[in-house]
Amino acid sequence: MKNKEKELDAKKAPQPPCENCSPEVSKTCKDSEKTTSSKRNILFTVLFIAIAVLTIFAITSQNKDFSFDSFISYISNTNPLWIIAAVVSMLCFIFFEGFAILALCKGFGYKKGFGKGYIYSASDIYVSAITPSATGGQPASAFFMIRDGIPSSVVTVILLINLVLYIFSLLIIGLVCFIAMPFEIFAFSTLSKALIIAGVISLVFLAVLFILLLKKQNLLHGLCRKLIGFLGKLHILKNTECKYKKLSVWMDSYHDCAQVMKDKHGVLIKALIFNLLQRIAQISITVFAFLAVGGSLSVAPEVFVMQEMVVVGSNCIPIPGAMGVADYLMLDAFSNVVGAQATNLELLARTISFYLCVILCGLSFFFKLVLSRRKNKK
Repeated sequence: MKNKEKELDAKKAPQPPCENCSPEVSKTCKDSEKTTSSKRNILFTVLFIAIAVLTIFAITSQNKDFSFDSFISYISNTNPLWIIAAVVSMLCFIFFEGFAILALCKGFGYKKGFGKGYIYSASDIYVSAITPSATGGQPASAFFMIRDGIPSSVVTVILLINLVLYIFSLLIIGLVCFIAMPFEIFAFSTLSKALIIAGVISLVFLAVLFILLLKKQNLLHGLCRKLIGFLGKLHILKNTECKYKKLSVWMDSYHDCAQVMKDKHGVLIKALIFNLLQRIAQISITVFAFLAVGGSLSVAPEVFVMQEMVVVGSNCIPIPGAMGVADYLMLDAFSNVVGAQATNLELLARTISFYLCVILCGLSFFFKLVLSRRKNKK
């Protein structure tokens, strides 16, 4: 095992997979990916803002009794201590992901400080929030990790393992909540129940897929090659030659790092615990917001279970930040707890848990990006 770790340490960040292609294909692929990435980032940013505005408009307009003046009055009467607790939970949501990534980095022999972990986490959360996929932020984390001297082959598997642990943490907490309060799901509408069930199915599917990636590379490699070929024939994918070679390079990287990680059960358990704490912190924001507006402590466990179901259900549709889906589920859940004040509570909880979090992570991401580029110029 030590020899395998030394081999990985000796490997520098591998050359971009495109360099394994012919010069013509490599140049075409690089230019295509660069143009596509720039356009995609602009599109996602515009899409994020548009969906956020439409979501808030839809939430407020569906309640005839809602007004921004009444909302300001509503939050002005909140308990500041519980609001502080909600904000601290939001910060813990960011920090715990950083701790999980740092634990995995240390398992591979790359010890990094708290500040690095915070940036890895903040960049992931921010970019994930503005892209349709929950894994959209991983390339942003990888960018900073590679710049900090961690080989890209190691970075890829660290982020992949952390994603698997994220999925397992949601399933574990969801299972505990279901065992504790199995009938809470019946408080949701039929559409909400369908979204929650679809969320569970999608999480289980992803968990199986990523386990195959770590344990059964050959099987998954063959399936991916067939999928690339099929999409190429339909002209959905271009430069399939490049895609084949890129797939082979990364599969080899996954295999090498997975072998190193195979016996590091302590590291995996530690990272799983941090992922569990991250999910608990995220869900607790809504609970603290509920308590801040005068909610009863005896009802807090029920709110926690409902919010866990909201988080699971919002994973079933690839919308940036789960906007719209998460809001609908939260309104449905809160209407059974606070009645007519559901809109106000949803906006308060969502502002702290999502919008404030995204703004903080976005500012951290861009600030670090600017510093990195200035450092490069010097």
